[in-house]
Amino acid sequence: MNTILKTTAIGLLLAATVAPIAATGNDIITCESRHQRYVTCPIQTHGYVVLRRQISRAACIQGVTWDYDKRNIWVDGNCKGEFEVENRKHSKKSNTKNAVAAAAAIAIIAAMASNNKKDKHDKYNDEDYKGSRHTSFIPGWMIGDFEGYNMDHDADVFMSIDEDGRVEARVNGTKLHGYVNDERLYIGDSEFYLDRAGKGFNTTQVGNTSNQVHYVRR
Repeated sequence: MNTILKTTAIGLLLAATVAPIAATGNDIITCESRHQRYVTCPIQTHGYVVLRRQISRAACIQGVTWDYDKRNIWVDGNCKGEFEVENRKHSKKSNTKNAVAAAAAIAIIAAMASNNKKDKHDKYNDEDYKGSRHTSFIPGWMIGDFEGYNMDHDADVFMSIDEDGRVEARVNGTKLHGYVNDERLYIGDSEFYLDRAGKGFNTTQVGNTSNQVHYVRR
């Protein structure tokens, strides 16, 4: 497993506040664009981000006037909102031991990943793609149910990706929850690069490129 990445602030920070939600352990970050300026607000521990409440009169539209990646939430066009960061350490798991084994199975499925690296704009070739800042965009080819097989663990792996980027994986009866953002898959504490491959996709573990995964559409 990878160590949790340290977060850094990128760009001009005009306004950001962070407060934990006691019931979930998630963080709430208030981020504000003033005078039509593009602003980034750092995320302490990255996770799936949702707009919890729009505060500004100006519209907060995901992919247009706000979005996020593993380090920051950004806002633009006078958007001000409260954003909830769903901490990935709070993913639902049957138990820790099984979850670790399941995540390992996801990481080291048969090494069939393509070595061809394409430009992001080619990968995300979709009419709804709004540009490089829209990191939460999920292309149509990535949405749906996929499966793979781990020969080392003799385990079938099933993965479902929703249009909002949420992910559920099942390995030997163990469920893992994660998300996709900026062409990366986050499952528990593991992080993977994503590459389109035929009717499915390949994953490569960040920090360990020998751990590669191939999934096909079910």
